[in-house]
Amino acid sequence: MFPNRLLILLIGVLGGAIATWAQAGSAPNAVGGKVEQPAVTGQIVSDGTSVAGAMVTAINEATGLRTTVFSDAAGGFRLPVSPGDYDLLVRGAGRLAEVDNLSVGTDPLALGVLSIEPDPEFLARVPSARWLDLLPDGDMKREFILNCTSCHEIDAARILVDGKPRTVAQWQEAFQMMRAIDEYNILPPDFDDNTYAAWLAQYLSAERIDTITPVSPANPEALAHIVITEYPLPMEGSLPHDLVVGPDGRIWITAFFYDLIWALDPESGAIETFKIRDDGAEGWGQTRALVFDRQGYLWIILGGTHELVRLDPRSGEFKTYDVGMYAHSLALDSRGRVWINDYFARQERIGVFDPANETVRHINVPSANLSDAEGLPLPYGLQIDSQDRLYSTQLAANTLVLYDIPSGAAKLYQMPASNSGPRRPAIGTDDRLWVPEWNTGHLTSFDPRTETFTRYAIGSSALGAYDAEVDRRTGEVWVTGALAASMLLFDPDRETTLEIPLPTNPAYTRHLAVDPRTGDLWSAYSSLPPAEPLVVRIQRLQ
Repeated sequence: MFPNRLLILLIGVLGGAIATWAQAGSAPNAVGGKVEQPAVTGQIVSDGTSVAGAMVTAINEATGLRTTVFSDAAGGFRLPVSPGDYDLLVRGAGRLAEVDNLSVGTDPLALGVLSIEPDPEFLARVPSARWLDLLPDGDMKREFILNCTSCHEIDAARILVDGKPRTVAQWQEAFQMMRAIDEYNILPPDFDDNTYAAWLAQYLSAERIDTITPVSPANPEALAHIVITEYPLPMEGSLPHDLVVGPDGRIWITAFFYDLIWALDPESGAIETFKIRDDGAEGWGQTRALVFDRQGYLWIILGGTHELVRLDPRSGEFKTYDVGMYAHSLALDSRGRVWINDYFARQERIGVFDPANETVRHINVPSANLSDAEGLPLPYGLQIDSQDRLYSTQLAANTLVLYDIPSGAAKLYQMPASNSGPRRPAIGTDDRLWVPEWNTGHLTSFDPRTETFTRYAIGSSALGAYDAEVDRRTGEVWVTGALAASMLLFDPDRETTLEIPLPTNPAYTRHLAVDPRTGDLWSAYSSLPPAEPLVVRIQRLQ
């Protein structure tokens, strides 16, 4: 399975600390259930030295499910899996090892010492953030990240041509190609292709690329309590855009390119497919956001056809409503009405659909008044708090709209940092709004009582903080590292951040969902051009 197999030294069964990892105890298996055993244990070393924070991934040969854990400070790992045949991949600090056809039975399997060797394809596995960190911080970098990574990553495959960094002319060609396929004019007219082509060629040079060196993850002891499961989806090129935890415990996922909904059973890995468009329906729906209401209906946005769908998961029946705008996001108010925002409108506006009478109303909200040269404001994330205050972030306009639903009063706020790319926010347990800044490495909170912002540094400016979601049991905030192939967990009380590397790159994550019963985090890899579509689950062990 692995094309570049390296030497693996199995030096016997370990005692002491490694034996502790093999002690009996329940743990998630490869599909998230609870089992007493088995577990694969071992220790990761490099040049005879223990490696902390190494990723150990078991890929089930029959199902494609992937389970990943991290080695602790002593290099030890405990990998909980179900009985079956696996391929094992170990990665850490620019090194790797591979084991094919590893059979796991019902008893614990102690592998002993696994030696990882230098990875000859290290640069190809480096996530976008490491490449973008070569660019100097400032307004120019923010503008580039905002306009050129909002839908996809920029890594070795896009920076290198025939193994060499792009020239000025090759960057110009790339910009021309992007403008040719930019159907919705997301790239603004005042973005100067020639200036950026020269800038990129200067800072993404061979000399600067040589400075990219392997790094080890911080806080390996915390990572040693993380289990990551990746679930394959049934169709390639599907772009799984959004997901939500359903009332039945299944994970409901939008297939953006296929106008389908998938329901994933976390315990079995089984996937049920739901059709949400009539056969022969005109146009491309572009299945985007989704939310369950209190009656158990699933509401889904079809941006491309300006429609809203109500799906009954119990019967599979669906009904479609014209909402008169390309909606990006949706949220429910206390009365069960569905609120949406207009993604590609020149004048910022929101809409509300009332299921009781099946009517739609459009409402203009305060505008950032961008000029034609500055492009579209791009209303993006949408949230409604416990007081029926609606928030809509404006990705390109760098603003936040607050619309008070009961009174109809609206107000526009400038984000505290210039051109920060506010994306998909979350509502906290205290009704604070948590806004991820796409191109600054900050998470910002907005307090509606004082109308004040507070910014928290959570990573590099190239992190790619796309979405935020609050674990309402703890108040902690999950944030995507879409350009860093990682997830971040921010603790507002301690103001600390744990970054969790994801096993797959690219791992361009657009939407998060937290299971309110378990605290498990769910997301999906949504890279463009489409990479392998996977749903990812992160669990924290006690």
